[in-house]
Amino acid sequence: MAYSMYQASSPNRPEYVMYEYELSPGWMFGRKIDLSDGQWNMFRSHLPTFTLAMVTFVILNRWWRIWLRRQNIISKGSLPTLWFAGIFATAFVVVLSGTSVLFIGALTGGNYLLAKRLAGRRWAPLVFWAYNIAMLFSNERYRGYSFQSIATSLAWMDDWRGIMRRWDVTFNLTMLRMVSFDMDYHWRVCRERDMASQQLDNLALSVSTDKERIEQSCIGREYCFTNYWTYLMYPPLYMTGPIITFNDFVAQMRKPSVESWRTTILYGVRLVMAGLLMELILHTVYCVAISKWAQWKYYSVFEISLMAYMRLTFIWLKLLIIWRFARFWAMVDGLDTVENMRRCMSTNYSLQQFWRDWHCSYNRWLVRYLYIPLGGRNTSPWNIFVVFTFVALWHDLSMRLLQWGWIIALLFLPEGLATWYFARPRWSEWPHFRYLCAAGGALNIIGMMIGNLVGFGDAGVDKMLTKIFSRESTVFFAVTYPILICHLQMVFELREHEYRKQYYATHPQKLDNNIEKSPMSNNTSDVASEVRSSRVKDASKRA
Repeated sequence: MAYSMYQASSPNRPEYVMYEYELSPGWMFGRKIDLSDGQWNMFRSHLPTFTLAMVTFVILNRWWRIWLRRQNIISKGSLPTLWFAGIFATAFVVVLSGTSVLFIGALTGGNYLLAKRLAGRRWAPLVFWAYNIAMLFSNERYRGYSFQSIATSLAWMDDWRGIMRRWDVTFNLTMLRMVSFDMDYHWRVCRERDMASQQLDNLALSVSTDKERIEQSCIGREYCFTNYWTYLMYPPLYMTGPIITFNDFVAQMRKPSVESWRTTILYGVRLVMAGLLMELILHTVYCVAISKWAQWKYYSVFEISLMAYMRLTFIWLKLLIIWRFARFWAMVDGLDTVENMRRCMSTNYSLQQFWRDWHCSYNRWLVRYLYIPLGGRNTSPWNIFVVFTFVALWHDLSMRLLQWGWIIALLFLPEGLATWYFARPRWSEWPHFRYLCAAGGALNIIGMMIGNLVGFGDAGVDKMLTKIFSRESTVFFAVTYPILICHLQMVFELREHEYRKQYYATHPQKLDNNIEKSPMSNNTSDVASEVRSSRVKDASKRA
């Protein structure tokens, strides 16, 4: 597969000269590099600047915290640990967006006033959501607005729009944080009806686990504008995420989570290795440039399918690097966030597991602020369509992404029905059950690839899919489908290994007994069957 993709991108092929203009000078193997993806090209070209900004922020912010420990500063509301971060964040946003910071301030300030005035009322969440969704549509409609449209005398301000003139593109992430503040504060006010404010404050000071930091409300006076602004504009997470709730952010700023430097350094090494892998791929496989060129008549069905797979792999690896870069600097600053890409794209066969592990922090945000308030599993059949409609519109206001969202929502239905039906013990005890799962999982993989190509592929994806599903591809699919089934057998073993590790972590006595027994004992298989039976029970409960 790797050799075929390499050959399809060879400069010796006659069609190479037709898309060569999309390539840039490279530094590996005497080949050019494919930087035709705008998002990756922007990140890669500004990487030294972003790194310098993050190093400066982390050093100064840590120095500020060290200085605070030597002082006896008492603040009613805003956390002293966020004072410097808020000032730096403001300067950071001004450099990025220039005079557009006035638009950002107006939109975020309006949201803050709404939350402060309406929190606790039954219909308040509807107003919060209406304001933020209307803001998304308005930002897209007016492309970040212009001062000239307000007054001709202000036209000169449009020439000072900072490094990122389209501030509204990254503002979608800020919108998620705005909703998080609104809803967390609303739930705090609602809880004050059943519990005294002082009791809630005491609970906020006693949080220790990740779950408690998210679900437990902050101290009442901590829902102030300084904390709110710093949370929205926190430099390491401002442009890309991962998403963190307001409650969690403030709780960690009040009492930083303890992360060893060894863990952080190893995470940084993994980030560098992922970056080098991306450079290797872009020097050897020109999947992005070829996809944009979209002249698939020059390629076989096998080569087109590999390019489609590699296009999705590129998107996965690109986002993994961008998110890990942001998460790494947050870790260095003492803030623990969720790993957005928890698994390799190629080891996912379940749609539900795929979306839990792809942009994991966004998935958790959707569950907390949209899926559960709309009824959760009790209203799941229609709830999923609402969630994925919002996901599509949040990414981009286009019909193509709406189609993608509805395709993904539709794919949830057969998987949910299959999970419910085959969760019964009589199926899990059937000797060939794993082969049946592999056959269904292979179909799931094909469906997910089609859905994601529709949503995130280039303009020529329709021609690509037409060629892949043409009559000449029958033999190709007849061979590919069994290969995917074999691939899933290895993925199942990988999952079993993960479940065994989790099981031994929660049942250490089982591991001790296993070590004491003879290597020829059947204890390992007993444990594996016990793990599988517990998973079947969990699946039945979920169903």
